[in-house]
Parts: sequence; C-alpha cells; structure tokens
Amino acid sequence: MLFREGDPGREMYVIVSGRVRISKRVRDVEKAMTTLPAGEFFGEMAILNDRTRSATAMVIEDAELMVVGPDAFDGLIAHHRDVALRLIRRLAHRLEEANQDLMLLLYRDPSSRVAHALKRFACSLGKRHQGQLRLEIGTAELGERIGIDAVQLGLVLSRFIEKGIVLDHCDEYIELGDPTRLDRFLEFLELRHQFSDLV
Repeated sequence: MLFREGDPGREMYVIVSGRVRISKRVRDVEKAMTTLPAGEFFGEMAILNDRTRSATAMVIEDAELMVVGPDAFDGLIAHHRDVALRLIRRLAHRLEEANQDLMLLLYRDPSSRVAHALKRFACSLGKRHQGQLRLEIGTAELGERIGIDAVQLGLVLSRFIEKGIVLDHCDEYIELGDPTRLDRFLEFLELRHQFSDLV
C-alpha cells in the first residue's frame, strides 16, 4: 500500500516497472478505478492542489517507482515543456475516462452495462491475441469499475458466452467472440429503449 484515500501527501510517483491499482471508496466499498502499467504516473493531484490523497494506490505487481517531490515537480514543469504538455494530456484523458465510467453506471440493467463496457474497453484496452480481440481488463476489475458484483457479472458473462459475444474471461483478461454479435446486441438494446413505451 503506497497511500490511502484521505492521507496527506506531497509526492507523485512514476512507474518504472510493475503495476499499481488506483481505487476509491464509494459508499464504504472500495472500487477499483484503474490499473496503471509502467510508464504511467499518479499522485500528482496532491502536489497540484495541496490536498489529501483523492484515491488509494496499491502495488499489485512487483514495482520500481520514482518519487517526485514538489520542488522537483515544479522544476520539471517550469523547464520541460514536453513534460508539462504530457501531464496536461494525461489529466485530460483521465477526466474523460472518469466521465465514461460514470456514464456506464447510468445503465441500470446489468447486461446493458456490461455490453456497453465491453464495447468501450474494446476500443481502449483491446489487443489482438491469436486472431481474437482480448481486453486487458479482468473480470474483478471490470465488476469494480462498473459497479456489478462478482455473482451478477458471472451470470451475465455466462449468457454472453452462450451467445458468442464473449469467448473466455478470467482475472487477467476478457476475450471477445464475433464482434458483430456485440454490435447487434447493442443495436437491440437501443431499439428496445426507443420503443419501450410501445411494449
């Protein structure tokens, strides 16, 4: 555990190797927000706004981290324009990610929420593996990010496997089946929403 939400902090971290999970408490339940790989940074908000930690950071894979204090941070921003631009772009990206996570929570039906999440993560976390599209997000992290418990998520994914939308899943990845099946299911959900008042 590097720090917990609410802790004081005056340093940011750069991940040289390993992975770090960022989580936040929502209604007394710890929810994973994201898992950061090597090359990413975190903890910068404590330096930028001089407040307590806004989230919890925990190393989930042996890691080497570079610690950057306030003086070093100010020097980087003042004398390295490329570093400042990268920081701004990364903060904007994280804000967009957070907004999209909130949008997923608006889908009340678990199947709808999972389907929209798979489509979204296929774009941002999908990589080809032996001819299939593999999302680099495990079932536990997916459930935490979209607010669905493990049992409910397991039931949804089982149905998706039966329909060929998902091929396989575990704590490391989710492998999609025929992408047209997911698209057709999302189209069905949209039509059902549009004509719900007629049913």
